Amino acid sequence: MVHIFLFFMVFATLGCRYGNSNQEVSGFKTARTYPSDMQYVQICDQKKVCKNFSRLIMGTDHLAQSNWTKEGQPEPTEEQVFEILDEAVKLGINFFDTSPIYAGNVENKVGKWLKSRRQTSSPNPDSKLYVLSKGGFPFDLFYFKRLPAGPHSNELTASLKSQGIMQPDASPLPDGSVPLTEVPPGTYASRLFGSKDIIQERIAEELGHTGNNLNQDLTIYLMHRDDHDFIKFQNVSREQTPVQDIMEVLGQPELASKYWMVGWSNWQTKRVNESILLSSKNPDLPKPALNSAYFSLFEMSSRSIHAGGVQVTHDEMMNPNFQKGIFQSPYSPLGGFSVLDQPEPKWENAKKAAKIKFDAGDAYWQNVYNSIFTEANRSRYDRAVKFTAEFNKKNGTNFTIDQTLNAYALAHKRTDFLTIGPITIEQLRRTHGALKYSRMLTEKDLSYLYRGR
Repeated sequence: MVHIFLFFMVFATLGCRYGNSNQEVSGFKTARTYPSDMQYVQICDQKKVCKNFSRLIMGTDHLAQSNWTKEGQPEPTEEQVFEILDEAVKLGINFFDTSPIYAGNVENKVGKWLKSRRQTSSPNPDSKLYVLSKGGFPFDLFYFKRLPAGPHSNELTASLKSQGIMQPDASPLPDGSVPLTEVPPGTYASRLFGSKDIIQERIAEELGHTGNNLNQDLTIYLMHRDDHDFIKFQNVSREQTPVQDIMEVLGQPELASKYWMVGWSNWQTKRVNESILLSSKNPDLPKPALNSAYFSLFEMSSRSIHAGGVQVTHDEMMNPNFQKGIFQSPYSPLGGFSVLDQPEPKWENAKKAAKIKFDAGDAYWQNVYNSIFTEANRSRYDRAVKFTAEFNKKNGTNFTIDQTLNAYALAHKRTDFLTIGPITIEQLRRTHGALKYSRMLTEKDLSYLYRGR
């Protein structure tokens, strides 16, 4: 069936160290495991104000999306979305991931749900619900069909002209934007380029939408891409906006009053480490709480799954000193929804279905197909199937392959959170079960799944 390939599309972020006693993790402390078997990670800001967040972060990217599991699938109703979110709370999840660009206007739905549930007791250490949203998205020129008003890099405009996407004599429209023609998928212009005033203006516009959707109830705000431009998913080489400039903008009172802490998503290690150092030396700069990069048993090939995707590796995530000083919240295309929910869940079926999308010119799968369906990942998938069967036989368990993949992510030493993507209650419960599974895995197990030895 065509929708088998959706196994690879649901985001899952990774988890922090666990245990029943407080311990240092990346310069912060974890909280005790709660009776629901959920684990919590404590994050503290520069004023030593601390909050406890569930290791599983409920992702909402596809929670309100139509045509997600099959063609003709209707968009879930608001009530159906609320039922999934309510079940997450029952399982001890108190941290919810959303964005204004997610399908089905789900950020707005999350805001309505949060507002309606504020008086409900939540089974977590803080008895509170927290939300994470994202900004800093580059302008999607394939969608806009024009270059938005304001400054853009000379390298981008030159590339657009040389490839015939922008006419050399193109005149600005009344709103200041410049029309584009035949814009290929994967063509983006950075929002984090330009003067600090321009960057602040662009972030404020996005943040305004998020604030309205969430009733100004935003805990952590991630810059979801760094300062890059892309044409046909390829990075346009140029000098980036200094990290300090971006941090100074995010620390401006007009923006900083809208969220508790900030973080990064798809930022290179060098830039992440620089932000950690800058905030430690200058208390006027915001302290970054989270970094979110791609991390999965299925590694990306030289082709990223999306423009600007940044990957961290098995060896890096097993190193306790990797990007020390910031929590790791990586993502991978493995959430609670998997091929195991489809007839004949096989690698070949998923690859065949993805190829149909690729051949049809689907913008998303132009990247993902070549990024994920490699022989190395095929071998890792086969090992995961074999490992799951042998593990269950040895331990008297009945874990599923998708739980193996999520547990693999959760068990790494340098991971803090796992953003999950289930769209049914059964999937959500199964993903929650990966927490227990992860505590049973050894370093040898992780090495076998990754390397085959």
